[in-house]
Amino acid sequence: MITNRKNDMLVEREIAAFLDDHLYSNSELFSEYARTDTYDEQISGSDILLSTKNGKLNRSITDEKVASRLANRNLNTFSLELSFLNKNGKKRCGWLLDESKKTEYYMFGWIIEANIPYIDAEKRFDTNQINRNNIKKMQWALVKREKIVKFLEKHGWTLELLAKQDEKIRNQGFVKTKEFIDDVSFRYSDNYIEKPINILLKKDTYLKLSELNGIIEA
Repeated sequence: MITNRKNDMLVEREIAAFLDDHLYSNSELFSEYARTDTYDEQISGSDILLSTKNGKLNRSITDEKVASRLANRNLNTFSLELSFLNKNGKKRCGWLLDESKKTEYYMFGWIIEANIPYIDAEKRFDTNQINRNNIKKMQWALVKREKIVKFLEKHGWTLELLAKQDEKIRNQGFVKTKEFIDDVSFRYSDNYIEKPINILLKKDTYLKLSELNGIIEA
């Protein structure tokens, strides 16, 4: 079983510093940014308050979602969390379905290139080694949560139906098909202790829905 929760938190801090240095400090795109580091703000789905130069965002509550575990993998999707198991094995609502979250926007990130070691025996990159200095190329997309919800509804998936689908997948213990149907796919990752269930959308979908997007080369 794989568990990286503690290391993930350390990597998240490093990625946040990278974004501060190489993205949010870009005055042509962002007029203001302020980290929200209190516990209450974090659990409410806020990593940073963003204001954009074009005026579309004004101290908007933004949750950063970077696929750090899949760095250097040419990832062309991104997962939206429906549910997971806590340390006691109890099901918890994932951030997409969690009504207590105040998130207005997501900052999605794909680490295209990071100078981290490759573990031959495990045939994977050691993503626990990611830090603000070894990330060399990242693609990003700033997407309004409401647009994602409307996209899913257009393809027949209201949040209520997603919750029912999540329960069905967890009860059967697997996903019957991993194929994309109407630009949507589901994953059940039982190799992680948290056993998350996610809905996947393609990277191109996020780019089309985004308010802003681009590539950082550091």
